[in-house]
Amino acid sequence: MKVAFLTMGKDIGGAKQDVLTLSQKIAAHGHDVFVIAAPGVMDRELTGTPVQFIPAEFYVRRPWGLWKASRYLLRVVRENNIELVNPQGFFTAIIAWLMRFSLHRPHIPIVTTIHMFSSLNFYKYARLLNIFSDEIITESNCERVRLESGGAKRNRIEVINNSVDMQRFSQERTTPVLRTEYSIESSCVVFGIVARLSPEKRHSDYIEAAKIAHHRFPDTRFFIIGDGPLRDTLQAQAAGHDYIIFTGARRDIPNVLRSLDCFVLSSEVESLPLSIREAMSMSLPVIATDVGGNREIVAENITGYLVMPKIPDQLAEAMSNVIADRLKREAMGKAARKFCADRFNADNWAVYTEQKFEKSIKQH
Repeated sequence: MKVAFLTMGKDIGGAKQDVLTLSQKIAAHGHDVFVIAAPGVMDRELTGTPVQFIPAEFYVRRPWGLWKASRYLLRVVRENNIELVNPQGFFTAIIAWLMRFSLHRPHIPIVTTIHMFSSLNFYKYARLLNIFSDEIITESNCERVRLESGGAKRNRIEVINNSVDMQRFSQERTTPVLRTEYSIESSCVVFGIVARLSPEKRHSDYIEAAKIAHHRFPDTRFFIIGDGPLRDTLQAQAAGHDYIIFTGARRDIPNVLRSLDCFVLSSEVESLPLSIREAMSMSLPVIATDVGGNREIVAENITGYLVMPKIPDQLAEAMSNVIADRLKREAMGKAARKFCADRFNADNWAVYTEQKFEKSIKQH
């Protein structure tokens, strides 16, 4: 089987990290796998792996850019005899559809993976995926419902939970680098959020909750891991509170998570966040907002706590519960690790996706 993953943009977030993991798993099973993406982090990560990286830039500013991108994809498909295209998102699905239209080979299937639209308002256009895609994969039941509400056909959508590399994200293979870098004692309770510094992640709520929790429990630290357009604004909000620490973007996420006692995600919109799956794999309890697919991952009072979005007081209360009861947070962390091992096995994820691709190729 020869399959090509298509992605857009240069930033690497949860969706692209999922592509890195899945593409390597499928390639390891003997298939020819191509990742077509903007040069940068992804090509460096894939160097030395069986996956073939093809540089391209699918960030399209104007409509005719879609056609130009499709012509580039057409050449790649012809040169490599690609049998199936897996766009990662709505606009790459349009590019793939235009490519197939030009190729005059309708038997090349387009199986689109939708992680989450950039805005909830865009789901009203989901019905267009019935034109641009033969089949749709989504990572959560929440996302399936959103797509169906926008008119995507139920019989074209299959939920395949994205996974996480449990070997890479394990306490045995990592070191608590942040505690060393910032000279934090082992007795200090450390929280962290790993997310792009953008409005939908609501870091401002995390900062306000940190102020409340630290006032109650001074022996605490609160890390903000990531970068983005709101960095200056958020640093101004946290000014004078040296227990709130900005690390910038990091690629050593397993070691970063190893430094924490609890992971927090304060977003106002999500699908099935990779950051939560990675944190749970590291045996961390999770405090997350009750949005999107978070409820599908975080079991209330078992693997963590769910709070309402945009209410820092609730976030602070959950933080206080984690700080006050060491035995409970350790028990929740162990339960989180077990849940991930049972539900988000990377090998199973690869097998299910391979079967989906192979079936689609045979049908077309």
